[in-house]
Amino acid sequence: MTTAQNYTPKKIDSIIIGTFQLADRNQALKTSLDTYSISEKSGYYLGKAKSLKAIINSYLGLGEQQKALEAADKLLDLASSENDDYHSVQALIAKALAFSYLGFFDKANETSSAAEVLCKKVKDNDEFYSSMGQIYAGRSEIMNLQYQSPEKTIKNDLKSVEFYNKIKDPKKRNGWLAIQYSSVGYTYIDLDMHKEALYYSRKAYQLAKSENDSINQAFGMYGIGNTYLEMNQPDSSIYYYKKALPIFEKAQDIYRLQYIYDDMANIYEKLGDDRLYSYYSKKSKELYDVIRKKEKIETDHISKNIIESEKTGWYKNMYLIIAGIILFFVVKMYFTVKYVKRFRRERQRRVRTTVHLLAKEKELDQLESKVNDAFAEVLELAKCNDSSFLSRFKDVYPDFYYRLNMAYPEMTSGQLKFCAFLKLNFSTKEIAQCTHISVRSVEMKKSRLRKQLNISSDIDLNNWMMNF
Repeated sequence: MTTAQNYTPKKIDSIIIGTFQLADRNQALKTSLDTYSISEKSGYYLGKAKSLKAIINSYLGLGEQQKALEAADKLLDLASSENDDYHSVQALIAKALAFSYLGFFDKANETSSAAEVLCKKVKDNDEFYSSMGQIYAGRSEIMNLQYQSPEKTIKNDLKSVEFYNKIKDPKKRNGWLAIQYSSVGYTYIDLDMHKEALYYSRKAYQLAKSENDSINQAFGMYGIGNTYLEMNQPDSSIYYYKKALPIFEKAQDIYRLQYIYDDMANIYEKLGDDRLYSYYSKKSKELYDVIRKKEKIETDHISKNIIESEKTGWYKNMYLIIAGIILFFVVKMYFTVKYVKRFRRERQRRVRTTVHLLAKEKELDQLESKVNDAFAEVLELAKCNDSSFLSRFKDVYPDFYYRLNMAYPEMTSGQLKFCAFLKLNFSTKEIAQCTHISVRSVEMKKSRLRKQLNISSDIDLNNWMMNF
């Protein structure tokens, strides 16, 4: 068996660099854990720090946000003990991403700001520029996950590219640009700027290919396929999706796979291929359930950690709290007098308000009694995603269904069902829950529907359907 003494720092570094280019994230994780162990035994600090960075990257790619946070905390402690500002910044960048993937956006933005402040202390120019590029790329991702407008996110995307272009080491520069060009391409898709989207996605693919980076080649091909889908060129979209699929399957990138499966299901539904539509729709649903279950477990765990952290901070400030309590009792008598006066005024106001509310409640009771039983039935069928929902919807809203069919005869049953959800004023999240697809997939369906029906982005789609 090979001992730690057989590994020089140069060899360890080379192995770690290779893990970032592996499509198989589980293999990359195993290798990174091995290099960490070897570095620890040989006393090679940078080997431990770089290995932890690679471990975090693998966990993020596998959707294991909780483990990524734990590894990032370990890297932060290690780097802080060695006064290594660069790897401390890298740990904070990773924590911000993991928090955002779990939906803790305030925590993500707070951590990103801390990373930028600390980054000013990084002395090596290439390390500074690569870190700043990651910080701005991370902020773009946070904004995307919050569904903020692409006009805002593109600014952070391009700022990230600007920093990466300043890196002098060509291999490092190309590596970071390959990743970021894919992100820029995705944002341009959201902006309906398809020429630019294809340009950046192809650049991402070409750079990744030149570096033998298979996972980022897949991201580039995914971007190209996604752009062709938005351009209504399904054959080209399928071609690039199928080239990217085996790489993402090997990498076990469940999030990207779910997007592709959902897109493929939509394409084959439109092409009238029921067999492939059913196949990809089922695959998408299975992954959606896995993702939802995983995110719930991790979110619950991280929430508890955040609460415990806040409790610890609270105990540290106990003396301040005690001082506040003493101050409270000192001024209590003063405010008691004011409170009694205010209470009397409030009581009189409540009497008037109660009379008003009772009148309103009577009106509401009368309105509720007029609610259409058929509407309630349709609503329940929609929430259960019952197969008879669309048929019952046609009975209850025959005029709407007839007008929509006459105006847009090319609509598939799936699209008509989607329009029915909007007519019932379902939110994006509610549609995702009812149909067992991701929120992002619902947003993409809305975007395509707007183009098909020629509805501008400043018009609320739900209102449009309700008034149609």
